[in-house]
Amino acid sequence: MLTAGVLGVIPARLSSQRLPHKPLHSIAGRPLIEWVWRRVVHFGLFDAVVVATDSAQVAEVARAFGATVEMTRDDHPSGTDRVAEVARLGKYAGFGTIVNVQGDEPFVRRDHLQAAIDLVREGGWDAGTVATPIGGADEWREPSVVKVVRGDDGAALYFSRAPIPFRRDAEPEAEDFASGLYLRHVGIYSYRREALLRWVALPEGALERVERLEQLRPLAAGIRMGVAVGAPAQGGVDTPADAERAEHILRRTIHTEEALA
Repeated sequence: MLTAGVLGVIPARLSSQRLPHKPLHSIAGRPLIEWVWRRVVHFGLFDAVVVATDSAQVAEVARAFGATVEMTRDDHPSGTDRVAEVARLGKYAGFGTIVNVQGDEPFVRRDHLQAAIDLVREGGWDAGTVATPIGGADEWREPSVVKVVRGDDGAALYFSRAPIPFRRDAEPEAEDFASGLYLRHVGIYSYRREALLRWVALPEGALERVERLEQLRPLAAGIRMGVAVGAPAQGGVDTPADAERAEHILRRTIHTEEALA
């Protein structure tokens, strides 16, 4: 069991093609990044929570609403690399578990984060992530939905944008989707410090290039990743339509504890 602290890092960059200046996009009167930060801090799962960004504008806004901010390089190919840069800073050397909390997930669930943390701290995995059941065939076929297949021990075997697992003789039916075999990946990652630093030191892998999924890099290199299965969650904010949906949800809950629970 790890005894060192748990560090939550929220990577945030401005360069989003589908929703320009996404971290600063106003939703229900607050920038998106603030909703994520407030929710994560409210959960009380982390010994420290940091917003990691290469944007002075994001940094200024985040500091204004009370976040701890670390400025990072502007050439990182992924959020994982940005998280690792923060983890390497001397002030965070005492944190044995690092958690990557996506900066566009204002409805991230506490139980999902807890499950990812437990996989590393209690389960002995190098890294942990979360999946939820796929609801039907359309979701299973959708390339924007990343699917994951687990082993009997809960290990991640493969991630893909393709419809996996694939039934050779027929389309999966409702009972198949209820079986626990058909899972949608939720982009939460926890890492042992050593595993995170090894992950980002690896060169881009062949499978990663084909699928454009960075989590295939550590799998191909033998980094053991556990997958917890949790309840479905609200999706993140990646498009103007997603932002409008989030606006409606948060407007309804803005005066209740549900907005931060």
